[in-house]
Formats: sequence, C-alpha cells, structure tokens
Amino acid sequence: MGYFIRILAASVILALLIGCSDKVKPSIAETEPGLKTFLIMEKGKTCGGTVSVDQMAIAKIGDYEDKYGGWPVYAKFAVTCVEGSSFSSWTNEDTSSANWTTIVRQKMDGGYECYIPELFRERQNDLGRQMDRLPTDMTPKTK
Repeated sequence: MGYFIRILAASVILALLIGCSDKVKPSIAETEPGLKTFLIMEKGKTCGGTVSVDQMAIAKIGDYEDKYGGWPVYAKFAVTCVEGSSFSSWTNEDTSSANWTTIVRQKMDGGYECYIPELFRERQNDLGRQMDRLPTDMTPKTK
C-alpha cells in the first residue's frame, strides 16, 4: 500500500510540475485581436478624436520572457488619430530583436492580451519627463 501511495504522490507532483510550467506560445492569429486593442488604447491616451489601425502585421512572437511574464511581439503597424481636421500617426517599421512592440500574455479565461510591463513603462515615463525638461531652443547662437 505504501508503494502505491508513493507512486501516486510522485505522479501527482510530476503532473503539477508539467502543468504549471507549460507555457504555450500563442499563434499570430491569437495575438492579433489583443494587439489591435492595445494599439488603439495606447494611441487613445493622447488622442481626443478617433483612433484607427491602418496597418498591422505581426512579424514574429519571441520566446517567453520571465521578467515580463509573456512573449514579446514584433510588429509593423500604422495607427492614426483624427481630431477634427488634424491627424497624427504612430508607426513602427522596425521589427528587430531589440525593438518589440508589446508583450502578449495569457489571461485567466484562456484568451490573450497585449500590454506594456509596468517596469518598462516606468522607464519610458522617466525618459519622457527627462525629455520634457530639456531646453526647447537648442539652436546655436550666432554673433
């Protein structure tokens, strides 16, 4: 009886370890809806008008990154904000391994969502604040 319990316990522990460590990379098709929502939400933070995704193509989904809790997504995109008669664009054509667009992670309900990790966003915000403090007139003065 003791042998059976030990085998059962070992099987349960092994099943839990395999189940907990099984991170299945999402497909491009599974990632696209989350990426589109992410792009609209990000551009919408600075847009008082209508946001549209004009172009979006996922080049690849990288390997799982423990520090971010998901897979980096490398994508080309063009997002436009239209406010009255003016517009602004946000684009990315660089899909190099150093320049990911977002991170995709699995939600509790089984779907996928795209986001920017808080650690990365804090660095981005710090850089933005530093850029805001730079003098606006950086042209050299002539005599």
